[in-house]
Amino acid sequence: MSERVMTLDMPGADLPGTTDPSITDIIPGALAAIDPALPGASSEAASALGIEAGADQVLLILVDGFGYELMQEHLGHTPTLRRMRADIRSIHTIVPSTTSAAITAFGTGARPGATNMVGFSVAYGGGVMNLLAMEGGPAPTQWQPVPTYFERLAEEGVSSAVVSPARFAGSGLTGAALRGARHVPADTLEQRVSAALRELRAGTPVVYLYWSEIDHSGHAHGVASDAWIGQVEQFDAGLAMLMRGLPSGVRVVLTADHGMINVEPDRIIDVASTPALREGVRIVAGETRAAHVHAEEGRADEVEERWRETLGESAWVLSRAQMPALIGEGSGASVIGDLLVLARGCGGVVDSRTQSAAAIAMPGIHGSVTPTEMRIPVVTLS
Repeated sequence: MSERVMTLDMPGADLPGTTDPSITDIIPGALAAIDPALPGASSEAASALGIEAGADQVLLILVDGFGYELMQEHLGHTPTLRRMRADIRSIHTIVPSTTSAAITAFGTGARPGATNMVGFSVAYGGGVMNLLAMEGGPAPTQWQPVPTYFERLAEEGVSSAVVSPARFAGSGLTGAALRGARHVPADTLEQRVSAALRELRAGTPVVYLYWSEIDHSGHAHGVASDAWIGQVEQFDAGLAMLMRGLPSGVRVVLTADHGMINVEPDRIIDVASTPALREGVRIVAGETRAAHVHAEEGRADEVEERWRETLGESAWVLSRAQMPALIGEGSGASVIGDLLVLARGCGGVVDSRTQSAAAIAMPGIHGSVTPTEMRIPVVTLS
């Protein structure tokens, strides 16, 4: 399994130990169920995740935003998952606990320090670039240089398919995290289930099914809202439909990329209206629960001191030198900038100069290192 070294003193943070399985181990473990000799396959990861060998094909299902704690707390709405509750394992996602970083770690086995996929947005070209889309930025292969598992499989003649909405086919995140797989467009859950089953029946060895609607609903309406619960129930019904049609010899591995919490609006701090945070800061990127702070030239030390003093116990503030302990080695720390600010409790840091009012007002957020955000489920089905 991939090795992680967490040496920072961060009381209350839920971080993996050096040998604990994480999201980077899921595809290696799943591939080992087919053939331990496949590129990237790891029997050690399979054992740690409870993935049994002897499969002919593997179906990877990633449910965006449906973290382990959220799944456990809402099993009353998920009869299909409830029947499997004894088999649902808790592992860690990546830091920051956000989609672009986590799905790229899932698809490559590398941490954000190496992939440069370090948050929802990054400072780029004098402004802020969204890493889900990368519009106006470099090609995904230029920004994110680490080969994906799907590319490595393709080099050995092993085909794979990604089932997700058509609009994701050319996105920056797809190019960064999932390149090498054939994209199969499907919009509704029923269409995605049908497409995945067609691929499996046609003999595609590795199929990946992505479901983002729970995450979208959490951002728009909040965790445990009626709309959010409706999406959870819809996914569970689709999972039941998929399992009924599953061909023999297929190992299904279900997981998520991160969890989500509901923030408290009065605990959100706006850099634009807080002089102690605004002074000396060139730009703020990242996201509410994992902010990237870029100081003006020569002012990094004073900015760090003021941010630590101002935020106090409301956030973990990491300097650039400290970041690799969480995100891994590589150029990712330079992309983040001078400070990585991870929110504690139910608050966060925003900057209305670079973030939209809609983004700032989202009730459901993720990105930090609390257990609810960091813990993800892994369950093997067949």
